[in-house]
Amino acid sequence: MRRGPWFLVALLLMTFCACAHGRPAAARAAEAQPDDSSVVLNVTNYYALPVDVHATASGTSYRMGTVLPGIVSHFVLRQAMLGNGMVEFLAIPADSVRTVRSGELLLKRGDIVDFVITTHLLLSTATVRP
Repeated sequence: MRRGPWFLVALLLMTFCACAHGRPAAARAAEAQPDDSSVVLNVTNYYALPVDVHATASGTSYRMGTVLPGIVSHFVLRQAMLGNGMVEFLAIPADSVRTVRSGELLLKRGDIVDFVITTHLLLSTATVRP
C-alpha cells in the first residue's frame, strides 16, 4: 500500500486551510487606517464577554461588528453616518446586562475615536483624538 500520494494530499490540504483563514495583518491594518474621508473607531474590550458594537446617527443605526474580550478591533464608519456630524456608538454585551453608550460625539472626516469598554461597564469611555 502506497502512502506517499495520500500523505502529500493531506499535507497540502492542511497548508491550504491554515493559510485561507484571513488576510495578512498588514492588509487588515491598512484597511482601518483613516483617510480624509472616513472615521475610524478603535474598540478595546476589557469586559469579560464579547460586545456587539453599533453606530447610530442621522436617524439610522447599523451593527459594526463584535469585539471579543481582551481584543482591540478597528472599524471604519460609513460616510453616510456623518450627515450632521453627531454620532453615538453603542456596545451591547453578550449577557445584555447594560448597554454602554459613548454619548453623542461631533465627528468629522478623518477623526479617530477610541472606545474603551471596561470591566465595570459604567466606567467605559469614548474619546475623539485631536
